[in-house]
Amino acid sequence: MQRYGVTLFIAIFMLLIMTVTSCGAVVIIQVIEKDDFIAPVQGALVYSNGTPIGKTDEEGLLQVLSPGSDSVPLRVEKSGYDTWEGSIGPKTDELLVELQKAELSLSVHLYDADTMDPLAGVNVTLAGEVAPTSVISDQNGTAVFPVQAKGSYQIRAEAEQYQPVSMEVEAGFADKEVQVLLFRGDRFSLVIKDGESGETLQGARVSVEGIERGTSDSRGILNLPMPRDKVYLIRVVMDGYQEYNGHQIVGSDTAFLTIPLVKAPFTVFVSVSNEDAEPVDGALVLVNSTPMGRTGRNGRLVLMNLTAGLYQVDIQHPDYVPTQHMVTVATQGEDITTELTYRQENRTIKTVEGPGNPVAGVRISLNSQEEGSTGESGTLAVTLRMNQNYTITAEKDGYHPVVIERMFSSADGASVITIPMEQEYNWLFLGAAGIGIIVIILGILLLWRRTHTSSHGKGGGL
Repeated sequence: MQRYGVTLFIAIFMLLIMTVTSCGAVVIIQVIEKDDFIAPVQGALVYSNGTPIGKTDEEGLLQVLSPGSDSVPLRVEKSGYDTWEGSIGPKTDELLVELQKAELSLSVHLYDADTMDPLAGVNVTLAGEVAPTSVISDQNGTAVFPVQAKGSYQIRAEAEQYQPVSMEVEAGFADKEVQVLLFRGDRFSLVIKDGESGETLQGARVSVEGIERGTSDSRGILNLPMPRDKVYLIRVVMDGYQEYNGHQIVGSDTAFLTIPLVKAPFTVFVSVSNEDAEPVDGALVLVNSTPMGRTGRNGRLVLMNLTAGLYQVDIQHPDYVPTQHMVTVATQGEDITTELTYRQENRTIKTVEGPGNPVAGVRISLNSQEEGSTGESGTLAVTLRMNQNYTITAEKDGYHPVVIERMFSSADGASVITIPMEQEYNWLFLGAAGIGIIVIILGILLLWRRTHTSSHGKGGGL
């Protein structure tokens, strides 16, 4: 078996040698990028007679079969490089292909930061992988440079009455466009933001050195035509925020200043009442799911240090249906009013006699309104509003009526209301029955006496 395997391996090996020999020798193609240093180019596509025959590996190498007796045209392509064209002949065993980076264009568009108008006449300098080159922007505010793919470059833009701007640019595999904003040297901008969220604020009123200068726009920006290299006293006022007063240094290289505003703390009142317009004591108040306290006897709770904004307010009480609503706090001393609806719960009324014998057919009324009669088990299900006084009346012929005054709450935990019943007694009937019994007793006595007297009379005669 082992001999068979060795024989098979040798046969396959000889077949491969014969195949390679018949097809020609192997040609090694190496693709490199030659710039300041030599680097292999991975992933370059090699074509023969327009047909792709392979792609270079991480070392820039590709092995192909020699064409034999004829020369074969080759083409090598790679994104970001110029296309290379050549050929291999029958005696070629190695081929070195040098790819040149493709030349692309870099367009720099220059604008006034205040007006967003194109700026002509700006001196733009490009440096990096090429010798520094300067171009003056045209009437459209554009300066164009030739660059190589995958190159790194530095751009510097300079113009009279504007602050110079420098930036880094990375060229890719296609033409590139960049936009550059230039700020005037005789002005600077204020950016008004929320100090917590970082969002820009529109409508903030700005004063510089006691003089009103305007309000921030939709971007939170106010442009100020004022000299640099000075210290300014800046005041910013906006509803819902603490007033800002501070000195700011505006240097020669300062394009803008950011002014963060802190939200003003407000005192807010929460007033809770019920359907009867009565204050609710002990209602739990939550703001953004955080417990803030409970209302007092007057149904009010004071919330301190709330800042301007939108809040979720929840009101909870065991005797009432919980409420939730969104509240916008914008001014000092706001009163958040809430009306709670009574909670309704199910209760069971049970009428019993003696030690617990159910009494069926008892008519039940709640606050003079009949709710129904107890069943065979002596029970009747009713729905009661919590925290309300009820007069419960239980009536049945032959029984004394029962009246109960009671207030029900979710906290009492009582699900069954037991009402004891007592039977009525008919005193007229009892009186008549008593007289009848007496008459019967007297009759018996009279009969006994007569019988006893008769017996004594007969005896005396003998």
